[in-house]
Amino acid sequence: MKEIFVEEGDRVRGGTLLAKLDDTAHKLAVAAAQYDVELAMNEIVEKIHPALMGYPKFYPDASAVLRAEQAQDELQEVGELMQQGKYQEAAAELRLAQHDLGASYYMLNVPAITQSSEYYNEGGQPVDKYPNITKAVGLLEQDLEGLAEMQLLMERGEYGEALTELRVAQTKLEESRRLLQSVSGRIRVSQRIGECCRQLVQETDITRATGLVPLAYPDTSTSLDWLKQVQEELQEIQNLMEQEERDEVEVATLLRMAQHDIEMSHTILEDNELIFRGGLNLHASRAYSLQLQAAELALKNAKEDLMKTEILAPFDGTVVDVGVKQNDQLSSFDYASVTAVHLVDTSTVKMEGVVDEIDIYQVKLGQEAVITVDALPDEEFSGKVTFISPFGTEETGVVEFAVTISLEPTEVELRGGLTATADIVVVKHQNVLLIPNRAVKGLVGDYWVEVVIDEATEEVEKRQVVLGAESGQFSEVISGLEKGEKVVVGGARGS
Repeated sequence: MKEIFVEEGDRVRGGTLLAKLDDTAHKLAVAAAQYDVELAMNEIVEKIHPALMGYPKFYPDASAVLRAEQAQDELQEVGELMQQGKYQEAAAELRLAQHDLGASYYMLNVPAITQSSEYYNEGGQPVDKYPNITKAVGLLEQDLEGLAEMQLLMERGEYGEALTELRVAQTKLEESRRLLQSVSGRIRVSQRIGECCRQLVQETDITRATGLVPLAYPDTSTSLDWLKQVQEELQEIQNLMEQEERDEVEVATLLRMAQHDIEMSHTILEDNELIFRGGLNLHASRAYSLQLQAAELALKNAKEDLMKTEILAPFDGTVVDVGVKQNDQLSSFDYASVTAVHLVDTSTVKMEGVVDEIDIYQVKLGQEAVITVDALPDEEFSGKVTFISPFGTEETGVVEFAVTISLEPTEVELRGGLTATADIVVVKHQNVLLIPNRAVKGLVGDYWVEVVIDEATEEVEKRQVVLGAESGQFSEVISGLEKGEKVVVGGARGS
C-alpha cells in the first residue's frame, strides 16, 4: 500500500482517489508492452522497400499518435459512462486517458527532439526548426491540464460541469491528434529516394500534391467483398422502405450492419495501405498485422492492470473505516479479503424486512410504506417497496418473504443496523367511516356490531354491517352505521 488519501469521517464523491498501491511493476509492464507494440510496428515498416521509407531527417516516435488516439477512445467511453450515471467507471477511464495522453506527451517532449529543434540564424536569432513539433507539445500540455481540471470537477461531484469540460477536451484533443499525426504519423517521400523513384514523384500529380507515392493496392478484393455486402444490405433496406408496413427494427439493424461493413472495408484499406505499397504479399502482411494487434491488446491489458492499483470511490459516501495503512504488504492470499476503505452511501437508506406468506400476495413493487424506527418513536418516514423476494424461508414453521423498502430523503440522519417496522399500504381509501376491529363480530359475509341505544341503561341493538378494506386495527364500514353512532368494543376483560 503506497498511499492512503482518506480517513474515517471523510465525505467523498464517486470517482475520488481513496488509496494507491505500489505501481512500479505495473508501469514496467506497460513500458514492456509499449516496446512490443513498437517492435511489431517496426516489423511492418522494415518490410517496405527502402526507396519508399522516406523518413524525414528527424522523425518523432510514431507510437505517440497511437497513445493519443487511445486517449480519444477512452474519453469517448468516459462520456458514455457519465451519461449512464456510472461515475466511478468514468473516473477510472478518465485516469486511463490521462495516462495515455501523458505517455504521448513524454514520447514527443524528449531532449533529442527539443535540442535538435533549436538553432540560430545568421543574425543570431533563435529559430525553431520544427515549429509543429513544439506546437504539438504545447497542445498536449493544455490537453493534460484540461483532463486534470475535469478530474477535480468529478471528485467534487460537479458532474454537469465535468461533462461540459469533457466535450471541450475532446475537441481540443482532436486538434492535437491531427497536428501530432502530421509530425509523426506520415511516411513521406524524402530527398533520399533514388533517381528512379524521384522521376515517378515528378511525373505524378497526386504525388506532387500529397508527397506520397501512388502504388498498386493488392488487397482490393477483400475490401470489395465487404462493399458487395453493403450493396446487398442497402438494396434490402430500399426494398423494406418501399413497403407500407415495414419493420423499423429490421431496417435499423440492416443499416447498422451496412455501416459496420463500410467501416471494415475502410479499416482494411487504411491499416494495410503502407504495407502494400511495398508489394508485401497478403499472407505476410496479415501475419504482421495480427502481431501488431496482439501487442496492442497486451498493452491495453497492461494499462488496465496499472489502473487497478488506484482505488476509486464507486459512489458518493462517507468513509467509516480504513482497514490498511501506508506500507502494508498485501499478498495475493489476503488481497481479496482485506477491506482497504469501507465506504457507506448515506444518501440512500433501505429497510430490509420480511412479510408473512398470508400477506405477501398483497404486496406489490412501488407500494408506499410508512416506517417507524424503534430508536426514534416520534418520527415517521416514507418509502416505497423496491424488492420482493420470489423465494420464502421458513422460520419456526412460518414462511416469510424478504422485502426491501427504499426510504425517501429525510433530514434525519439514520444509521445502518437500526430496528424498524413498516406499514405497507396495499389499499388506500379516502374519507371513509372506520370502526375498531374489536367491535366487529360474526363471520365473513355475516358481520354485525352492537350499537348503543341508551348509554344510561346500556341498551344496545345488534346491527348487520358491510365492511370494506381493513388494517390491523380498523375496518372500513360501507353500510350499516352512521358517523357519530357508538358501538361496543370488545376487550380482553370485557366490553
